[in-house]
Amino acid sequence: MDDIAAEAGVSKPKLYRYFGDKAGLNGAVAAKLGALMWESAQVTIFVEQDHASVDDMIRSSVQSYVALVGKHPVVVRFLMANHLFQYSGSGNGGVADQLRSVMEVVADRFTESLQRIHSDASIIPLAVASILGAGLSATQWWIDSGREQGVNDSYFAAHLSETTWGIINGAGATVGVAFSPDLPFSHPGFASRLEVN
Repeated sequence: MDDIAAEAGVSKPKLYRYFGDKAGLNGAVAAKLGALMWESAQVTIFVEQDHASVDDMIRSSVQSYVALVGKHPVVVRFLMANHLFQYSGSGNGGVADQLRSVMEVVADRFTESLQRIHSDASIIPLAVASILGAGLSATQWWIDSGREQGVNDSYFAAHLSETTWGIINGAGATVGVAFSPDLPFSHPGFASRLEVN
């Protein structure tokens, strides 16, 4: 709190008056980063989900996420160290809540695609949890040491995109479905039944 007060050029009591306590300040930081992620998703996912291919949409949203993390690595590291990147179910608009909200929008579209071909959609929540877990774990590694080891933004974004598709394709295969990533969600051929030999 001393460091933050000094950086902001205000007294520590003034910080406490505004945020209440250290937890209030931490929550405000998490909410701000969460809001930035939500704004990014509105451009990359919500606007394009009926027109762009699903692959383009996922890659664009991952690139925006990586750019945001790359711009604010110290903030992300701080939030992760204080367990403010974990989903708590509080719905307070923090980072985890916003990430999950974005993922749920995408998950709903995958669910609709599976239901359209009368396939089991119960695998989707597991896929979402897997994507979030893998993505956050990789993010922590990247900001802690990956960038120092030469893993640049583009490489990291490509890895996250491929990992995401690996999980999605694995979930689809589990219920006997293949996805065509070069099509938009609205296309009837986006999800199709796998042929069984």
